[in-house]
Parts: sequence; C-alpha cells; structure tokens
Amino acid sequence: MVTEKEIIDVIADEMADKRSGENITSYKSGFFTKDKWIKSRSTLTTKKNLITEFEVRKIIVAGSKTLKISKNTIIGPLALEIIQEKGIKILRE
Repeated sequence: MVTEKEIIDVIADEMADKRSGENITSYKSGFFTKDKWIKSRSTLTTKKNLITEFEVRKIIVAGSKTLKISKNTIIGPLALEIIQEKGIKILRE
C-alpha cells in the first residue's frame, strides 16, 4: 500500500519538474481587470522568506544536510518537523 509520504514525494517531484521546465502560464484574470495577471496578496514582505515543506523536500532530494537562511526567515511547522526528523542543520545568517 502506498503511504501518504510517498504520495507527497511524488507530487513534490512532479511540481519541481514543472517549475524547472518551461515557463508555466499563470492564471489569467478576467476582462474586468486592468492587470494581465493576478497580483500577490501575501502579507510577507520581500525581505522575509518562508520555508515550506516543499522547499525542505527539495533540499533533501538534492542531498544537502544544511539549510542557510536569513535571520528573518520563517520556517513553517511541517517544514520544521521534517528538518528535525532528517537531521538537517539550520544556519541563520
């Protein structure tokens, strides 16, 4: 039987392959807007980063055991759980 982690790994690999390939078209907004693409409504500024489970899984696939991040970087709870589980060292700069 396929486990949940195996499904997540397959999906993460497919998403990484699609991102590294050709340009992916984003969702186009309708005729009622002036902008061609939907703008991000994120509350995070460009100075702050967010480390998610997806980024951690990419690091694991690459074989790295250290994660270099800035002081203002936020680590998501699931990402932190995977970091602790896999023994990845966090270096804050």
